[in-house]
Amino acid sequence: MKQITLIAIAAIAAAATFTSCKSSEANYRAAYDTTIQRQREKEGVDSATYARIEAERTANTAMISGDSVRMVSDRVNIVDGTTSDLKPYGVVVGEYKQLFNARSFRNRLKGKGHPAYVVKNSESTYYVIAKGFDTAPEAAACLATISQTLGIRIPIPKPWILKTR
Repeated sequence: MKQITLIAIAAIAAAATFTSCKSSEANYRAAYDTTIQRQREKEGVDSATYARIEAERTANTAMISGDSVRMVSDRVNIVDGTTSDLKPYGVVVGEYKQLFNARSFRNRLKGKGHPAYVVKNSESTYYVIAKGFDTAPEAAACLATISQTLGIRIPIPKPWILKTR
């Protein structure tokens, strides 16, 4: 009888141990947010400044030749391509978190004869640029017809212009 009671207590303790350690999406999200906050603090950027920078980066529109287009100004480094490819204005047709995916899409564009290249910003986002231009009106003119010109499906909802700083 004593053995049965001990086995039952051990089983209940084991069940409580295994069921109490469930991970949830909320726990993962909280850990991720904490890690990102610590990383920003190490870089010397407080959350208010970072929020302002992020809002400026994502919400920009510009009037070019009478049209309102999304134009984001960001510091980027060329990843795949030559430095002569990097122009002040580029038509972005892909955004990726993984370099492999960005290179794959860039290779598909190059296979179709487009002078595509990949750049990376400080947030480690990789942008696939279909073509670079020296002026904003040239980039806006290309932006208007880029979906038809490429001949392949663009993986972002709407292409936009990246102004490099």
